[in-house]
Amino acid sequence: MKILVILIWACLSIYIWVYFSIFCHEMGHFMTSIVTGLKPYLVKIGTGKRMFYVKLSNSILEFNVIPSGGITYVSNFSLHNIKPKLIFMYLAGPMINCLLFILIISIYSQSISHYIFSNYVDILEIFGIFEFLLIIGNLLPSELTLYGQKHSNDGKQVLDVLTKKNEQLIQRNSGLDRYTIKNNNSLIEPFNNDLEILQILYEAQVEFDKRNFARTIQLLESIVINEHLSVRNKLYILDILVSIFIEHEQIKYLQKADIWSTQALALAGDIKTIQGTRGAILIELGRYSEGKQMLLPLTEVGNDLIDIAYSCCYIAKADYFLGNENQVKDWLKKAKQVGVAPRILLRIQKEINYFI
Repeated sequence: MKILVILIWACLSIYIWVYFSIFCHEMGHFMTSIVTGLKPYLVKIGTGKRMFYVKLSNSILEFNVIPSGGITYVSNFSLHNIKPKLIFMYLAGPMINCLLFILIISIYSQSISHYIFSNYVDILEIFGIFEFLLIIGNLLPSELTLYGQKHSNDGKQVLDVLTKKNEQLIQRNSGLDRYTIKNNNSLIEPFNNDLEILQILYEAQVEFDKRNFARTIQLLESIVINEHLSVRNKLYILDILVSIFIEHEQIKYLQKADIWSTQALALAGDIKTIQGTRGAILIELGRYSEGKQMLLPLTEVGNDLIDIAYSCCYIAKADYFLGNENQVKDWLKKAKQVGVAPRILLRIQKEINYFI
């Protein structure tokens, strides 16, 4: 029984310390971004299910149940002295962990600690090792998957600031770097590195993250009408606009989503993702047979998993309203087995009141 109590105490202590350490790390980023005028608007601490959130200095601090990473989002990407500001902010997190490491070493090394903390020396060693590994892990440039997307760690962020142009920094922070392609041994940058457009896109991404969808639409529609935009760039914007309706259940934008998805299909009707988006919108409009026929090819093996999952969910909804209830379960089951779209699966199940 005593061993079980000690084990529970040790696990709880480690959980609390790891969470506290990640919190302090993100607070380093948060405070320095305020000082430098980068204006943080969202701080995520931990992953998994959200426990609670608090509002602090015009920002939201979101606390999730699993202590495994965090991220601080900023909204002001003015290019005035942007590089030193970003370096200061990125390094602040690891520096906080350095201070925690020094604090642990100081307590551990004091001779009095072996008297006062005699029962806690082993756990202090674990805390110290964790802080050391966290410092190294954050400063050695690398990428990790967090909140469903790839993110650079602090060391990689600093390296990017030192080696990339301002336009490339905006691309990376807006997620546009994923759309940079190589053609004939040369890089084709999204939006031709047009600084004005890139800054509008960054602002739109911030508003999107804040769930200020009306402002997001206003900003993106001001760009998409530019006749000089390439097809790829227009598709990128239209895809974001349609996702406001599909991903975030903004029913009031259904008619707009109809227009956006039609425009995307006209630009690139051979792209499967575009077909899937249009099929989903058709089903949302009540054109069930038409939407189902467009989505059926996307459920076959060889398509992207996200396209398969979304198509299965929406076909299940179409079959439900078409009276093919014997097929609904199979489509929902297939979507669940694919396992990459739990939110849309749950939404569709709630809409048709059909759970598996």
